[in-house]
Amino acid sequence: MKVRQQGGARVVTLPAALLERIGADVGTALSLDVKDGAIVAIPVPEEAAKPRRRYTMAELLVGAEHLPEIYDSVAGALDGDPVGCEPG
Repeated sequence: MKVRQQGGARVVTLPAALLERIGADVGTALSLDVKDGAIVAIPVPEEAAKPRRRYTMAELLVGAEHLPEIYDSVAGALDGDPVGCEPG
């Protein structure tokens, strides 16, 4: 088999018999590594392969209502001449 180009990725097709030998099938997440110059593929347990949690915008913005106060408290902090070794 050959490595081929598909979009910006390099792709190798794995035969079903080979996947069967490692207990993998379509949709199985694989951990890939290189050992002694060989590619090693290990099926990832289903729990570890779960997609990451997606947060809502409201969850991401919790606490953001305090930003104006924070900005006001540091206003002018960068004004003035250097007083130490910082670049001017």
